[in-house]
Amino acid sequence: MVNGMERLKLLERKLQVVKKHRELLMLEEAKLVRMMHRKKDAARSLAAVRKERFFLMSQEARLLRFLKQNGRSITG
Repeated sequence: MVNGMERLKLLERKLQVVKKHRELLMLEEAKLVRMMHRKKDAARSLAAVRKERFFLMSQEARLLRFLKQNGRSITG
């Protein structure tokens, strides 16, 4: 069984993973946008990447809210 402090540490680690994943998705999105400007067929991939990025942003917001409600200081 995971106690409260360990749970918060796990959530903070998950937040860091989500932030890194979001960062990588933003880079992928930028690459796909450049491909679209060069007339390559990247629209479908771009839509999927944007959808996943928005999902990660909402997940990050939920984690931040939960951690702030439990009195944890969040570092960038």
